[in-house]
Amino acid sequence: MTRPQPHATGAADSGSRLARSLPVALPALVTLVTVLIGHERRALWRDEYATWWAASLDNHQLQLLLSKVDAVFAPFYVFTRAWVALFGDGLTSLRLPSALAMAAAAGLVGALGRRLFSPGTGLVAGLLFALLPSVSRYGAEARPYALALACTVAGALLLLRALDQPGSWRRWVPYALAVTAIGWSHLVALTVLAAYAVLAVSMAGARSAAVRNWLLTTAAGGLPVAPLLWLGKRQTGQIGWIGDRGEESIREFLTSIFGSMWVGLLVIALAVLSVRLAEPRRRFLLAWALLPPAAVLALTPVINMMLSRYLLFTVPAWVLLAACTLRQLSTRAAALVPVAGARPPRTLAGDGPAWAVALAALAVLALIGLPGQVEARTLPGGNQADLRTAAEIMKPRLLPGDAIAYGGDTYGGPRTFRRGMTFELRDVAGAPKDVFVAVRGQDRGSFEAVECDDPAACAAGVNRLWLVTSAPDKDLFAHMPVARAELLRDEFTTVFAQRTQGVAVALLVREQPTQP
Repeated sequence: MTRPQPHATGAADSGSRLARSLPVALPALVTLVTVLIGHERRALWRDEYATWWAASLDNHQLQLLLSKVDAVFAPFYVFTRAWVALFGDGLTSLRLPSALAMAAAAGLVGALGRRLFSPGTGLVAGLLFALLPSVSRYGAEARPYALALACTVAGALLLLRALDQPGSWRRWVPYALAVTAIGWSHLVALTVLAAYAVLAVSMAGARSAAVRNWLLTTAAGGLPVAPLLWLGKRQTGQIGWIGDRGEESIREFLTSIFGSMWVGLLVIALAVLSVRLAEPRRRFLLAWALLPPAAVLALTPVINMMLSRYLLFTVPAWVLLAACTLRQLSTRAAALVPVAGARPPRTLAGDGPAWAVALAALAVLALIGLPGQVEARTLPGGNQADLRTAAEIMKPRLLPGDAIAYGGDTYGGPRTFRRGMTFELRDVAGAPKDVFVAVRGQDRGSFEAVECDDPAACAAGVNRLWLVTSAPDKDLFAHMPVARAELLRDEFTTVFAQRTQGVAVALLVREQPTQP
């Protein structure tokens, strides 16, 4: 009997390690690099300013805020506050947790594809995920959507691990912790539990001990989330605007969760070709893709949470199904290509020509998604004011003793402009005083300040005032309290005005200077 050569065994072990690590490491690295390239070109938008605002509060102020609004984001705000304390509140620092979470999600998608299908499918799925414009968009955003996505993929992997040995409670504990993390990252992401139920029943049977253990550990993991659900129920009014904005079209939905309508259509088409309802793995992925939107839609009469970015965590399911089709098509296409001489060695369960076809397909998808990648780096979008540029207009013209005021009723108006400009001017020595504020939002547990009733008294001694407003150029004092508008018209002269997207910046100088 011929004994295997040591070097042959070593080569096999090396290939096995590569097959296991590459589907995880390469997508994670590609995602991190893709997300971070050019992310600083996009200014913070309204919700990111809210993240910074909450992270800048002290313990009492944050507790007061969460008692009134955004209680469901309490874990995220507490984490971000600790992160900012360690790494600062620069734009990259604020967005880095989401970038790292999205990179981790890409690696986890690769691992899940390897676990469900093959290392090659895992690698294709991870790379396809990394190339989606929405991954760049939400991976470079200081909000919890990337964290929720990563937690849902981790939960799926940990559930599969637990189902391998359903009698071992040590395997169920990490899954229970993942359920808690999903709920703490975003409550809507808990709808993925419906897909987890499909997986548990498909693999173990509805009456099995594994399903009983799944129910128990899911309930245990949900207990720490219960306070957020209770507080969130009391604060449902703060998302009432979702219903007022009208229903999203299918085009808007696809563009949001994939970052490009055409990329979304292609991914979904490839995914549909892969559906096999008789196969538990694919049935689980289809449930992951479809049941959360269906659940959110069903709850709309009670509470409207039908916002595309809330359902970003369904993207991995579409990607994994699409990757199966890509692998099958690339293998079949490669079989039709004549190869002169010896065929290249097989790698990651696929030969060279098959990988050439798969990579070419990924390159085509990346090219189609290029406009979405550019857009992800050139926000604020059409419904956001460009407050960073507004601040850049002001900075070289600021003088000690300047004041600032806000107006308008679009693009978020004073509520959004105040926290945005506070962030953009946070490092400016002698930043202008917010002259018409009677009670700061920080001190009343709100994102919105209380403005003074007597504008003349508040503006006493102010000779130079910067007005940041979304009002039209023909009347910069429109959509503000009448008394304040009259004061600014009668006692100040506009000596400079410049508009950028969604916001005008004007310098007003008092005609008859007064002493502070």
